[in-house]
Amino acid sequence: MMNKKSPISVDVVGVGYTAVDCYGFIPHLPDLNSKLEMTDFGIQGGGPAATAVVTMSRLGLKAAFIGKMGDDLLGELMLKGLREENVNVDHVRIEHGRDSQFAFIMIDSGSADRTILWTRGTLSPLHPSELDEEMIRASKGLLIDSLEPCAAFAAARIAKESGVTVVIDAGTLREGIEDILPFCDYIVASELFASQISPGGTVVDALEAMLRYGAEASVVTLGERGCVAMTDSGILEIDGFKVRSVDTTGAGDVFHGAFLVGVLRGWDLNRVCIFANAVAALKCTKPGGRTGIPDMKNVMDFLGERMPDLSFS
Repeated sequence: MMNKKSPISVDVVGVGYTAVDCYGFIPHLPDLNSKLEMTDFGIQGGGPAATAVVTMSRLGLKAAFIGKMGDDLLGELMLKGLREENVNVDHVRIEHGRDSQFAFIMIDSGSADRTILWTRGTLSPLHPSELDEEMIRASKGLLIDSLEPCAAFAAARIAKESGVTVVIDAGTLREGIEDILPFCDYIVASELFASQISPGGTVVDALEAMLRYGAEASVVTLGERGCVAMTDSGILEIDGFKVRSVDTTGAGDVFHGAFLVGVLRGWDLNRVCIFANAVAALKCTKPGGRTGIPDMKNVMDFLGERMPDLSFS
């Protein structure tokens, strides 16, 4: 079933995956057949597209999410988390009697690195017929992830036809993803995706391969090292920001949401990447994938201290 349709217009729509993240901090990865006490523990919403949408909402855009969840406790937690972030969930699909998506994240207390165990639950894939075309066509930007490829393909095609800016969070090269790329204005990929789309090649090789699909720019995120971007005009290497990192969970998802915010503000690619790096870095200063996502004032204060000569107006 679907929640009641809302006439409220939105700036951005996220289509893809949502989940509940259960995270725990540990001093080291446990051995087999052992027990290890966690030093901290929490539960919050997660998922690439959903967390990106939360990021865009915190940064001041009217955002909506289209995805799928079960009618179980996990589904209730996902909806509650999105609503608390002022994300429109009127077009979320809820499947009766199905188990929702879930992830357990073990975080190394010293390095802030994490290991993720996750499941899609028993949900059916999001089908193109379950999208709301009107909402997508009326928006300014669409963000899709690679976990719902059939729906992502349909959404990207709808957006492209309507002049809506499309950003893809290319995390893993799954079946069907390469069919989506020609409809994307910005391909923002993980290092894993880069290695998959250009096996044995360099990051530059991957950027070139992605750019050949017709995007305005291709980007590879490099964690704390920042990101590398390419357009027809050349390559940009943008350093990351050094912060006291507590947890890197969701940093890539947050980067993608912030990236689309920057694009829609009309900034040049260099500023967009600097901004996205800053938002992702601030996220890492607090536990969980969403707790540390800053608002626009926090980001501008952070950038103003570190880059006072660069305008983001």
